Amino acid sequence: ADPANVAEVMSADEKLPDAIARFATRAFRRPVSDEDRARLTALYQDGRQRGVAPRESLAVPMMAVLTTPQFLFRLETDPAEGEVRELDNFELATRLSYFLWSSMPDETLFAHALNGDLAQPETLELEIKRMMDDEKSVAMLDNFISQWLQLRSLKKLAPDPGRYPTFDESLREAMLTETRMFATSIIREDRSVLEFLDADYTFVNEKLAKHYGMTDVSGDEFRRVSLNDPRRGGVLTQASILTLTSNPTRTSPVKRGKWIMENMLGTPPPPPPPGVQLLSEESEAELLGSLRERMEQHRSNPACAVCHEKMDSLGFGFENFDAVGAWRELDGKFAIDPSGTLPGNQQFRGPAELRQILKNQRRDQFLRCVSEKMLTYALGRELQSYDRCAVDAIVRELTANDFRFSALVKAVVSSEPFRKRGFRGETQ
Repeated sequence: ADPANVAEVMSADEKLPDAIARFATRAFRRPVSDEDRARLTALYQDGRQRGVAPRESLAVPMMAVLTTPQFLFRLETDPAEGEVRELDNFELATRLSYFLWSSMPDETLFAHALNGDLAQPETLELEIKRMMDDEKSVAMLDNFISQWLQLRSLKKLAPDPGRYPTFDESLREAMLTETRMFATSIIREDRSVLEFLDADYTFVNEKLAKHYGMTDVSGDEFRRVSLNDPRRGGVLTQASILTLTSNPTRTSPVKRGKWIMENMLGTPPPPPPPGVQLLSEESEAELLGSLRERMEQHRSNPACAVCHEKMDSLGFGFENFDAVGAWRELDGKFAIDPSGTLPGNQQFRGPAELRQILKNQRRDQFLRCVSEKMLTYALGRELQSYDRCAVDAIVRELTANDFRFSALVKAVVSSEPFRKRGFRGETQ
């Protein structure tokens, strides 16, 4: 045999066990145990002893690593029954990276875990900022915003082409792009989360601008524009949300009101009682009156009235926007009445006043709702009654820091449910 080749193979046999251990450490997101290191090394050496080349022998322990529960799942050791424990630095690094990046820790984050200083407040705050500034944080933007605002539902909807001939795939994509870019600006520029309810800017290209009745915007490229028209502002008046909360042939104040209650106010209504007849979608129903008039007849059922009074008022506030988010003054041949009254005798005359009520009088409800949505996303589970105190603390931090998005992220990461594992009774 060529002495040079023999030396190269011997060198590989000496170095590869360390390489396997490094690979397993990254895959397991924590230092590999001596037991696992020995097992993986034995798999490599078994191949070599049978005359298999180093590269092919290396494939066996690597495949073993990639099929282990430690790689496939985010495993955390439960504490003793009835107890709570702090996450160790490696568990914290993993939770943080999957929260902000939807991926495993990078070398910098892993190094802090290895040094044992990740849980220190100063280090953790710097890492959160670094990770939020990294391009990989777009994963949180796409996943959290899509989950919270239910944007993925828009791709499944098909508005009636006979009624809405301007709606096509390019307009659908433009709607999604507007909302994503708007959310990106709030996150990247660390703006107030209240801008989700009302803002004086948005992002449009020529197609979406025409859909909104805007002028002086040309080309396919999206750009930031100031909103001088008080009728629009925030996600509630963006075509993506208005379309996904409509029916194929008409608007749905019920769906819009329900969406606001669930995703902006955190007060989802109960399911409708069994046997309730749905409002007709047939075009001849329009001859019976405006949608508001038909729905007032529909909710004469006392079993429906309580919930519909809340939902319908919220939904009708945006009734000037048709089923694809374009502004209109008429519902068929009937004038639209977008006024309403919310519980507590909070009256509004249209979408601009309703947004101000939500942003000001219902601010605390919104802050709690967005805090709950973010904590749910970060934990990957539904919140329970014992998480209530943690949500209270997140809302306080958010309020104390001008409602900035970074304050929301930091408060979630600092919360007990994020930093600890184990049963948390309501008294704890």
